[in-house]
Amino acid sequence: MTFITSRSGGLTPECVNEMSRNFWNSAVLRAGIKLGVFPLLEEQPHTPETLSLRIGANTRFVQAFLEACVELGLAANDGGAYRNSPLGSAFLLPGKDEYVGDLVLHITNYWHTWGNLDRLIVEGATELPFENGFTDAATYWTDYMKGQHNRAVAGQGQHLVEAVDLAGRKKMLDLGGGAASYSIALCEANPQLKSRVVDQKEPLEIARPLVHAAGLRDQITLVQGDFFDLDLGADADVVLISGVVLIVSEEDCRKAFRRAYDALAPGGMIIVQDFMRIDPSAERTFLDVMMDMYVLVGFDPGAGDRDGDEYASWLTDAGFTSIEQTPLPTQLAVITGRKPDNA
Repeated sequence: MTFITSRSGGLTPECVNEMSRNFWNSAVLRAGIKLGVFPLLEEQPHTPETLSLRIGANTRFVQAFLEACVELGLAANDGGAYRNSPLGSAFLLPGKDEYVGDLVLHITNYWHTWGNLDRLIVEGATELPFENGFTDAATYWTDYMKGQHNRAVAGQGQHLVEAVDLAGRKKMLDLGGGAASYSIALCEANPQLKSRVVDQKEPLEIARPLVHAAGLRDQITLVQGDFFDLDLGADADVVLISGVVLIVSEEDCRKAFRRAYDALAPGGMIIVQDFMRIDPSAERTFLDVMMDMYVLVGFDPGAGDRDGDEYASWLTDAGFTSIEQTPLPTQLAVITGRKPDNA
């Protein structure tokens, strides 16, 4: 954050005022996504008048909105006709691999929850967006799963592929695998690998067309159910747990690691990918701290953005050895471990 200083170099109240206005920026971004503005600005430049006609909106409000988009770097103004900026073109066009609009919708679905932060802190409570009426449950979960897929396709999947060596491994369990995003990435990179993605009905309905579109129906099987209760077998080469441990309690993390251990054949590998505190750089520390607050109020009162060493100790307690912690180029990180050959 850039702080505005006085002539003498000291801080001014504007640094706090600027912080308070940050939600304006996300409001403009969310509105553009929900109104479908960015694909229209990619087709051709629009004046406020022509864009108003396309989206059925008030021209004066559209003018103010477009000017705000320019100030945020989302659009450019060419003599009164507005078009996408390179930023808008790169990341806000549905259908592109780099699209992150669903993830933006998921994050901003939490506005009312964050608005109730003072009460939630006092109560030690979690409040999902469909519990306070900001959105309905079906929309919330769809935005959530599609948003996680956005992250994977926009680069996180490739980072995971590059971080783990699955040569020679043939059977993977993807526990809580959601839209099968990381099974898709790992199976594409490892043609010998077959994955069973275990999750509930709703995320698997999103996963199914994605698996089909990737041409991986022969490699990826979708299994509906709770991985705490299902019979997972005991012959997997790899167990992947991605995007799960951040949002659950220590008890559930430990239980998941024990389930993974039991499901692996001797010599099998566990991969845990999530937000976790491994790299102490300032940028990562800021997001880890804010993420910790977010998952507490938005997912589970036992959730947390924890130290990598803490996860490593839980993996050790579950029986894993050769544990390695790897920060990735994004904010996520990976921890791997092995089930002993003589287990």
